[in-house]
Amino acid sequence: MFGFLFAGAALAGSVFVNGVNVDALRNQTFKNVTAVTLDADGNVIIDAPGYEIQVVAPADTTTASVGTTSPAGGTTAGATTPAPSAVPANQWWLVTEDNGSNGHVITVYINDALVRTVPSGQPQLIADLASFLRPGTNRVRVESQSSGATGGTFYIYLGSGHNESGTVVMDPPQVQFGVGPTREGPYLREYELKIPG
Repeated sequence: MFGFLFAGAALAGSVFVNGVNVDALRNQTFKNVTAVTLDADGNVIIDAPGYEIQVVAPADTTTASVGTTSPAGGTTAGATTPAPSAVPANQWWLVTEDNGSNGHVITVYINDALVRTVPSGQPQLIADLASFLRPGTNRVRVESQSSGATGGTFYIYLGSGHNESGTVVMDPPQVQFGVGPTREGPYLREYELKIPG
């Protein structure tokens, strides 16, 4: 059981869901959220697997819309959770390692479903992948967009591991993706993640 304590002044930051600013979003409930982080700037960062966030800016207004990613890669209306998985929880993980990078945004898809969009400079993300995986071969696509990158290398790892009293210990990851300060523009890599069945 996790609890959150808010004391003192109101937060001055923004709200991000899967790396996208959703300050304009209203009347939305997210189910199966894996983490809520308050960063040093007062931003609220919500990790909600299975949700695809799109920012639409018609004329002078900016709105955020929420949908879940369908197996075909499209977006379905409403806010529902990923389909139940035959893969047990707490065995397959996505973990970030940011060595002081700036200027990168990495997006991870598994079997054409959006898993996460993670920008540089965020706290470490550790996410359970069970709801996105199926026994056998899973297709993983990792895309990055880099602009004016500085600092160290930003890594994304996917693989098996186990939870030891709140600490995830990963086996050597099947997927390792990294972008550094010399990377500019878009970059795409595809992998296979094999899950015993």
